[in-house]
Amino acid sequence: MSSIGSNASARSRRGGRRREGGQVLAIFALALTAIVAMTGLVIDGGGTFVQRRDQQNVADAAAMAAGYAYGMTLSTSAAAAAAQSVATSNGYANGANGVTVTVTNAAANPGWYFTAVVSKPHQNSFSGLLGMSTWGVTTTATVITGWTNGAVGAMPIEFNQKAFLANNGGQNEATYTEPDPGSQDIPIDSDKFNWTMYCDTCNADSSTVASIIDANGLTAAADLTWKLTPLNAGSHATLYDALAEHLGESFPVPIVDDTGKMIGWASFHITGSVGGSTKTITGYFESPVNRKNLRIVQNGIDGCECGDWGVYLTN
Repeated sequence: MSSIGSNASARSRRGGRRREGGQVLAIFALALTAIVAMTGLVIDGGGTFVQRRDQQNVADAAAMAAGYAYGMTLSTSAAAAAAQSVATSNGYANGANGVTVTVTNAAANPGWYFTAVVSKPHQNSFSGLLGMSTWGVTTTATVITGWTNGAVGAMPIEFNQKAFLANNGGQNEATYTEPDPGSQDIPIDSDKFNWTMYCDTCNADSSTVASIIDANGLTAAADLTWKLTPLNAGSHATLYDALAEHLGESFPVPIVDDTGKMIGWASFHITGSVGGSTKTITGYFESPVNRKNLRIVQNGIDGCECGDWGVYLTN
């Protein structure tokens, strides 16, 4: 009886060890799966982050290219083609290696929106062992493009659209004088400018204009709904001295029509300001795209072709 009992006990112990061994294998298999999943998440997740950052740069560049192309051609098809070309040159050709690049447009108020969407599957390594050989990565960028209709830091100097159209592009330096003596205070020629204040119910005075110059332009953002009040004819010698402190700088200036109505904005680079007997300022209008402190204000008055063009990322 004791021998039979001993054998039964031994068989019971061996069966228990087999069950424990099976449980260990099951736990090990689950742990291995978890380890692979975590490794895949770390390695493939890191690779996805790098790819997403690269794709975002491509989407941004493609959207900006669309905005610039539209500014030069006013063609939405040319804008889309430019965006596709930039994406291709950066390794994201539409239809190749699972890549899709789409470019859409929509009219804004004012201007146009262009949106570039770049998608590409990320080729996984460890995550492929769990049945996820790839996962999709999509990035989006949108720009607004159009004639600028707002400015920050605007200086109290106005030019006629004739001055901008005659001297714009390529650092065409020119010298400008105030309007001829008399009742005319609006610059109506291509070689004229005038000092101005941004209001329509005030009496313009040199001290207020000088304070705007000393403050490096308006502190508030201005748009084309603002009214201008140019100074009357006078010496204004102190204004030339104040502006001379900003030689070599660029700043937004309003562009007006022959009635004095503000119709656009431009970036002006000042190179000279002489307040003696000649009373002149010298400078040039800069390249008409994305100049310092110019904006496109939504639901505002559309800027004119006699001012600067802007292309700005909105997301």
